[in-house]
Amino acid sequence: MDCKNITVYTDAVEALNNTCPAEGLSVNVDWITQTSKHLINKVDRLEQDLKSYQLSQDKENIRRTHQMLGDHYHDCGDLSNAIKHYQKSRDYGTTVAHTMEFLLNIIKVSVYLNHWNSVSNYIKKTDHIDNTDVKISRRLQLAKGLCEMSHNNYHHAARIFSSIPCDSWDNEIISPLCVLVYASLCALASFNRRDFQKLLIENNNFKQYMDAQPTIRNFLFAFYNREYSTGLRSLELLRGEFKLDLFLSPHVDSLYEKIRSESIKQYYTPYLTCDMNKMADAFNTNVDDLELELMKLVADQPIKIDSHHKVLRASEDNERSRIFEQVLDLSLAYKQKTQALLVKSAILKAGLVIKASVEEKPSTST
Repeated sequence: MDCKNITVYTDAVEALNNTCPAEGLSVNVDWITQTSKHLINKVDRLEQDLKSYQLSQDKENIRRTHQMLGDHYHDCGDLSNAIKHYQKSRDYGTTVAHTMEFLLNIIKVSVYLNHWNSVSNYIKKTDHIDNTDVKISRRLQLAKGLCEMSHNNYHHAARIFSSIPCDSWDNEIISPLCVLVYASLCALASFNRRDFQKLLIENNNFKQYMDAQPTIRNFLFAFYNREYSTGLRSLELLRGEFKLDLFLSPHVDSLYEKIRSESIKQYYTPYLTCDMNKMADAFNTNVDDLELELMKLVADQPIKIDSHHKVLRASEDNERSRIFEQVLDLSLAYKQKTQALLVKSAILKAGLVIKASVEEKPSTST
């Protein structure tokens, strides 16, 4: 077992026992004892090395040891100590690469702590550093995408995730499968059909993600081909799996609701009228429940619900009425201007204009 986080291990066993009592799982006491001893010895060794380097004022080794302690505490799940040692390593950095390394470590720990404002602030600090390393750029893009998703900015998150290169994947915060899932769900919830086609379906980079996961690819194409019943059914089967995801779980219900609403909009948009009975079949529901869903969309969508005939109608944009309104506004403005000219003409004709006397006229100098 390669895990170093004993707390997570014991919590996982307890959760499994609560979920499936019949399994009767028990913790591996021997492994816990051996791992604890190994971790304590490693910390003691690193702290001894740190004291030795501090006495000799070896800045580079002090920096590296603080970073190693940060990595160690990160692996053990002690994120507060991890961030403390990463911050101390900054004081001994001497190059731009050291600064970038520090920022990446802080961003990584802040992501796991769900400190999204800190993630955003430290990402902005990397903008001032020249970087040509593809792996570093990808890590920053991953963190930026997670940050946008945490703030419910699903449109921006989908754009970021769909643009992340698929090749040469290293030990990142999340896996390529996570990128595929996050991009897919965020795009379905926020993209219109044109953006969905351009940024996902026709995106050669994103195709590499989809080819590795046929299940995700199939439900994406189901939505793209307007097979909403198939797409929504496939999504529902994956809901439980998505709720186990560390970063996605708080957004699953919201994303699913938005995906359904967006699919309904795309269904009726091309038509002036829709049969709600056929529409209900397309979305795996009955007419009454569909009507309740449509009522939520009426406020900000140009649609009308004919409950008697069970028909959804598009609110036609009355061009004729709008032109009449514009003509009336122009005629009113013309009338006011004409009246002002007539009044001025009558005043001049009646000699009611007051002229200044010669004495009152201002003198002009030659």
